[in-house]
Amino acid sequence: MGKKRFFDDRLKYLSFIQNTGEKKAISEKVYSHIAGLSDNKSYLRILDAGTGDGTIFSNIIKSFHKHHPYSSLLITGKEISYEDLKNTLEKMPDRFVEHPNLLITMTNVKFSELGLIENSVRIKDKKVKEFNLVLKSNNSFDFNSQITGKLLGNFVKKNWGIEIDKNDHTSYSSPCIIRVYREDNEKHLKKFLKNDYKNNNYDLIIASQAYRAASSVNTKVRNVIGPLMRLLNKSGKLLITHSIGGGSIQKVLKIAFKGKEAFPNKAKDIIEYLKDNPFGENNIYNFSKVQTYHFKFKRAPDQTVTELFGHNTDAKWSNILYVGQIAEKDIQAFEKNKTLKDKVRRAIDRSNDIQFQNEIFCITKVR
Repeated sequence: MGKKRFFDDRLKYLSFIQNTGEKKAISEKVYSHIAGLSDNKSYLRILDAGTGDGTIFSNIIKSFHKHHPYSSLLITGKEISYEDLKNTLEKMPDRFVEHPNLLITMTNVKFSELGLIENSVRIKDKKVKEFNLVLKSNNSFDFNSQITGKLLGNFVKKNWGIEIDKNDHTSYSSPCIIRVYREDNEKHLKKFLKNDYKNNNYDLIIASQAYRAASSVNTKVRNVIGPLMRLLNKSGKLLITHSIGGGSIQKVLKIAFKGKEAFPNKAKDIIEYLKDNPFGENNIYNFSKVQTYHFKFKRAPDQTVTELFGHNTDAKWSNILYVGQIAEKDIQAFEKNKTLKDKVRRAIDRSNDIQFQNEIFCITKVR
């Protein structure tokens, strides 16, 4: 196996989502966009372009039911990680009870392949593995048994694998698509199962931390933002949010890794690049103003040592490394320098309020 990338480290990821309020903060930014979706359509399509542990994915469905209780929701989640797919699907039984007219589609393909997966037999000479789970009964207990047994216990374990090539690029071992829906709502959803309807694009796409902060603007647009823009319906919105560190975060990182810039470009650079280098017909897109928002490190009660993630200072440092996407070789070099470690620890301890900062902006297809 190749060397691990920052988002392949499960412990760091779990520490970050437990010790910070990022999932809640992102969800709150998405809610107004869900509320603003058209009420004139019998169905709406939403894409979560990286579900992670499924918290935001689940919150999207909750919000959708509040604002559009009688509309069919066709929601797709992209996720290559088996663990995150499992965590996402295990959050879904209650959602099928609250919003019965729901079709959940999960896939592990690349951003550029999302428009192909629903109606392709093969992708890049690999056969598409397909599984439709029709939920029987009407309660979350039975739904959970069917999802964890028939789906997670069989199909996913067998097919949802990853491969790492000689350049350390992670990809799927087989392109997969899963559809989950209730049997008693099949008549409302049947026409969508084989994707034979004309418009297969999305009304809302959420791309949360979908690329490395340190990647070039060109790479972010070519590999992620551009392909997602092409999946928008007319009036559809692509909502992009990513980390830019924040003052206290960047201060500590600059002490530990002098000369390294963890967040070399921001949303305004991406928007300017898109305007100067059209990805397709650029005049059919509008770009919103960029907004920033914050979320905090959540201190453990009474400064106790947590069972999994250590003392507050250690947990803060782990979260700072995660959000800064610091390479393992740089962390190992830092660990050998006791003087620098002490300096960083003092800087973290002096920061009473570790605050993370994200940006969010929207690309709308206007015609």
